[in-house]
Amino acid sequence: MWSDLPDVSQYLVYESRFLDPAEPRGLWFCDSPESVLAIHINAVCLATGAKWEDLTKCEAFVSRFEHLVVVCPDRERRAVMVEEIRRRLNVIPVSVAQDQAFRGCPTVQALKENFGPKAMEQILLDVVELPVYGLLDLADVGQPDVARMPKVRSGIPNLDQAIGGFLMGELSVWTGRRGEGKSTLLSQLLLEALDQDATVCAYSGELPAWKFKYWASLQAAGPDHIRMEKDKSSGKLVPVVSPLVQPQIDEWYRRRFFLYDIGKSTVHDAANILRLFGYAHRWYGAKVFLVDNIMTARFKGTRDADFYRAQSAFVNDLATFARSNGVHVHLVAHPKKTDQKHLAADDVGGIGDITNFADNVFALERTRKGEAGEGQTVLNILKNRFYGVRKQIGLTFDETSRRFYKSGTGDPNRHYGWELTGRQIRFPEDDDEENPFLKGAETSGGPGT
Repeated sequence: MWSDLPDVSQYLVYESRFLDPAEPRGLWFCDSPESVLAIHINAVCLATGAKWEDLTKCEAFVSRFEHLVVVCPDRERRAVMVEEIRRRLNVIPVSVAQDQAFRGCPTVQALKENFGPKAMEQILLDVVELPVYGLLDLADVGQPDVARMPKVRSGIPNLDQAIGGFLMGELSVWTGRRGEGKSTLLSQLLLEALDQDATVCAYSGELPAWKFKYWASLQAAGPDHIRMEKDKSSGKLVPVVSPLVQPQIDEWYRRRFFLYDIGKSTVHDAANILRLFGYAHRWYGAKVFLVDNIMTARFKGTRDADFYRAQSAFVNDLATFARSNGVHVHLVAHPKKTDQKHLAADDVGGIGDITNFADNVFALERTRKGEAGEGQTVLNILKNRFYGVRKQIGLTFDETSRRFYKSGTGDPNRHYGWELTGRQIRFPEDDDEENPFLKGAETSGGPGT
């Protein structure tokens, strides 16, 4: 008996008196207590009530042995054992007993009964050693067709040309001073994804659901389907989507555009955001996600001193969620207070991990009085991990439809897929002051958030 071995009998079944790490046979991980009894020496199996996750608590025990052999006659069950063990016990080389080692017997006990104790030793003659979990032979790594990798386009030609679209498995961070149009542009990017048959899901921590939909629907409708109506109390003219058009847009959204319901909880729990994102991906096939913004997310049980650490963990979780599920996540992060005229990646609020975890970093800035292109918006690509691009792109903003489009040669009259779902509707020309036509009408004056 090896009394200095850690006691892991809560998680593994074994006989202490039959354990000897010095034995060259290594540790045999079996499929059942009956197999452990048949093999005796250095044999273990998962205990009743224990989970595969508990193997991580057995690391000190397992690491005392030179190698581990997975012993299970059933091929499918053996494959599961191999995957679970390798994922959680990467401190030890793993070998796998092959089909021929069991000579057609359904259990290890049957092998011993039919061919004698010597058959136990001969199992080692038919094992295959696996590469250490987490190490890849580069020659065996599959490579996708880079030109055909899954992505969604932004609908802004200069941006798509620069970064090739938003690749699946990536995290994009968006920053910019308040009122520069980050939320507005990202709402438009979700519509672009929707138009490419990608289901989307958004967390908007500052906007109630009705306002989020109102702004998104203005963008979806476009100038041709918006009219100005006079507010009855103030007399201000406000843009409104045609009531004949809105139902078509709603059907275009249905089961493809999901919004996190911030009205259901007073706490914007980061873990719950990730949980619902996972649900939207699994059940509705959502491929593009938005977190707007990280400062509105809350981290349960976090003290003020640990806030930035929790924030960093959340961003890391978002990046991991994007990679592991093959989706794209957009994250809004406000910049730090700075006297710099133009923002850099290091100006993103919080700690540096936010931009370190990101595959892309963008900043939106409006040109100021006296600057070239005054009143325009500049989209700065501050980081692009895939192509290494850094570039400035000029955008013009249509205030009524809240659409951004390419400066100079762009056109705000983009037609989305909802227009193909029903009869095309246009407002008749009308000079009535109560319902003036879009062109030349008073507008609200800027992209806002």
